[in-house]
Amino acid sequence: MTATRRTSSLALAAALALGGAAAVAQTAYPSRPVKWVIPSPAGSPIDAVGRKLGELASARIGAPVVIDNKPGGAGTIGAGEVARAKPDGYTLLLSVGDPLISAVATMKIPYKPERDFKLISKIAASGPVLIASKAVKANTLTELVRDAKASAEPLTYGSYGPGSYPQLIMETMGKQASIKFTEVPYKGSPPALTDLMGGTLALSFTSTNIAAPLIADGKVKAIAVIGDQRSPLLPQVQTFAEAGYKSFVFHNKVWVGLAGPAALPDEVLQKLSAAVQQSVRDPAFGQYLQNIGFDAVGNSPSEFLSEYREEFSVVPKLIKELGVVVQ
Repeated sequence: MTATRRTSSLALAAALALGGAAAVAQTAYPSRPVKWVIPSPAGSPIDAVGRKLGELASARIGAPVVIDNKPGGAGTIGAGEVARAKPDGYTLLLSVGDPLISAVATMKIPYKPERDFKLISKIAASGPVLIASKAVKANTLTELVRDAKASAEPLTYGSYGPGSYPQLIMETMGKQASIKFTEVPYKGSPPALTDLMGGTLALSFTSTNIAAPLIADGKVKAIAVIGDQRSPLLPQVQTFAEAGYKSFVFHNKVWVGLAGPAALPDEVLQKLSAAVQQSVRDPAFGQYLQNIGFDAVGNSPSEFLSEYREEFSVVPKLIKELGVVVQ
């Protein structure tokens, strides 16, 4: 081989090596900011959790986390965007379970949650508390059911639309206790809480951290909490199970989780899940969650999937059994 040919061969080999290195660099994840779509308004509790977690997780992921609020359609607008997104790990969904579970039975949605998403980690869970107006005489769930049965008019409760957890809980309780409640739909917890404190609504649900100071000030009454254990913020308030209501909906807490498109590569999934789990275990984040009425979870993709499948097997079926009108 001549010197010229040898030089050309070495140059070609070097070029190929550089090209290969460049290709690896281009495919290394992440190489740009990661977008978390939150299908709730800016300033909402879920948005606050997402932003706080994003700040912690960005260093562990290795790229900035950018929050993109896409409210509307009971969370299905934002979820739909992520379902259609390129599965490269740069567009993820941080959401409560509604657009991935109850929406299947209450709306016509352009995706199939069990097919179009890959679950990354459940971040946190919260057991909401059933609160009552001061005009309601009952102080416990047993007393509430007794008074509801004796009332000439059904007690009203605030819900957040078809298939929302207040509707599922109250209608399931009504069915079990053979009593009738009247649903009053709201766009969210704040307007329902305003009407409840104003005396035009009898019952509603809210987070324990919002309820605690209102209860202490005598503005509302706490009736019962969702979950297997009493809330540390409201230790004096019984659970639904303690009052004899033990169906799935009385134990199942509202959760916030992170998910991505179904074809998300396993190596990206594992990196994201590890970053989220580590961030959730950060003591400062755990304290933050506790202060706003959430329990830290931070589970693995397989654990999240197992819990999701259990809930998915129950809730849509329950919605149909309760006769919830599909939108």
